[in-house]
Amino acid sequence: MNPRHRHVQVVCPGGVMTAGPEALHQLVAELNAVGQPASIVYHPFDRRFDTPAAYRKHGAPVGGYAQEAGTLIVFPEIFATQALRCAPAEGAVWWMSVNNFTGQRYMRPWRDNLRYWKYVLKGRAPWGGVKAFAGLRNFAQSDYARDFLAGHGLASEPLSDPIPHYTAPAYLAELPGLLATARREDVILYNPLKGAPVTARLMAAFPQWTFRPLRGLDRTQLAQAFLGAKLYIDFGHHPGKDRLPREAALHGCCVITARQGSAANAVDLPIPQECKFDVRAPDFVQRFGARVSDLFEHFEAHSRELEGYRATIAQEPLRWREQVQAAFLSAAP
Repeated sequence: MNPRHRHVQVVCPGGVMTAGPEALHQLVAELNAVGQPASIVYHPFDRRFDTPAAYRKHGAPVGGYAQEAGTLIVFPEIFATQALRCAPAEGAVWWMSVNNFTGQRYMRPWRDNLRYWKYVLKGRAPWGGVKAFAGLRNFAQSDYARDFLAGHGLASEPLSDPIPHYTAPAYLAELPGLLATARREDVILYNPLKGAPVTARLMAAFPQWTFRPLRGLDRTQLAQAFLGAKLYIDFGHHPGKDRLPREAALHGCCVITARQGSAANAVDLPIPQECKFDVRAPDFVQRFGARVSDLFEHFEAHSRELEGYRATIAQEPLRWREQVQAAFLSAAP
């Protein structure tokens, strides 16, 4: 297998530490591991950024932006329009968070439309809409992104990043022991940055339950939180295949989400449909309460329903390497 490109540049927002930028560093690391030379290029291009300390473990080389023939430049969807004007290099878009492009938040459609047109006016989205990217290579991080692109007539290539650290072979070997000795309480974990208004409603409706925010935790502390709880809830808009639901499930937690974005389909989030709620339904709070009460009482049975999902998560690094090789390597002549 030979590299398809002389070099691959992966554009990453500088000075930002979220799941998206880490995935971009993971991509560069994996590209170099399979033999495709690649580097991270921080944006804005006229500023200097250091690799965040948390991402240095990936060993992603840092380079300068250069539009050169033989180079493929991969832009995250937040910089998608720049992929349309990078000749003589070849442009590509990695659709990790569809809603970062569309502006969709689900609660107020008129506001979503207004937000998208603001993106157009600011140059974050093209006047021609998604179809403007038909001449580029489009990578889909999730089945949700694949469906979104297909709905606009665009083909895509799968490129779905694994959750870091927790799917490393050494950690997966240790995990059964951690799960066997876990002492779980009737605790509901949540991300305070996702779906805060919905979570606030539930906290007010069920003051007898303990809701614990996941905030300011390192990898070890986050794992300990998951191992000590029975449930993780996420009522965000799920713009891509999010990491926290996967991390929670891998550590034995049950998962409840909204029925929107990537959480709406059974490929990106294969949990029971009864655990995916329409937060706008008039009986949402009542149904949530009934589900959680049953989950707390019969936790082991509910947890077993996620065994297939956990097995899929553990296989993510293998599928990731296969996807990277298929997308960036070609058969030897």
